[in-house]
Amino acid sequence: MKDIRALNERAKELRCLYAVGALFADRGQAPAKAFSKVLEEIPAGWQRPESTGACIEYLGRSYVGPGFASDGRTMSEPIPLWGIEIGRILVSAIDPGAQSAQPLFLPEEEELLRRIAGRIGEYLEWKHSELLGERTAPSRNHWAWRQRFAEALADSIDPQRFGVTRMFLGGSTARGDARPASDIDLYIDFHGSNEQKRDLTMWIEGWSLCLGQVAFLQTGQPFPTGILNVQWLSGEPGIWQRSELQKLTLGGENSE
Repeated sequence: MKDIRALNERAKELRCLYAVGALFADRGQAPAKAFSKVLEEIPAGWQRPESTGACIEYLGRSYVGPGFASDGRTMSEPIPLWGIEIGRILVSAIDPGAQSAQPLFLPEEEELLRRIAGRIGEYLEWKHSELLGERTAPSRNHWAWRQRFAEALADSIDPQRFGVTRMFLGGSTARGDARPASDIDLYIDFHGSNEQKRDLTMWIEGWSLCLGQVAFLQTGQPFPTGILNVQWLSGEPGIWQRSELQKLTLGGENSE
């Protein structure tokens, strides 16, 4: 029963994160409207939606969602804009006291709030770039060609030769907010021998250096050690990783 409850909570958190991400994908809406919609979605991701509310503080203004209790217990997370804190998001909850053995806030809810704050920051970076007259902001340009590079690499790989089972694209490229100096995060599910891993590492390093030169022509940003950042997976990606990773098609998979 305890395991089922935990799984249900993780499912709620992921649905909440997906909903928030979908709302911020509409970059044409004004911040006040976007904040209002997000604040309505947030309680559903917490363990006690009926007694949970949220508030966004941004540049000295407060946007209060339904159910937010300023006098209740709160958790908060800063909202970053190009690495600078320009506000914060708060979630309040009413303490049920002895009625529940569960803690008021779960560790996974802290992670969820951190990710929501990150989504807000990404959206605001785009809006600020738009206001400054940069309709083609870096966060809208640089992920696309990086993704094409990653797809071409995956299509060129020989899974049997290198012992690769799956490959995923992650980080800023997968999220669509890559900047000129961003690398390309690859997650590789590897189940081969030590010799295969050595050969694969050398093969990827060659790609990394070549793509780094192409990226330099695209951005003017040097990548002296290459542009690929490889993470080796030993099993299934974690629950938070799965919400962001994009599976890449390996060479030969389309012909099966």
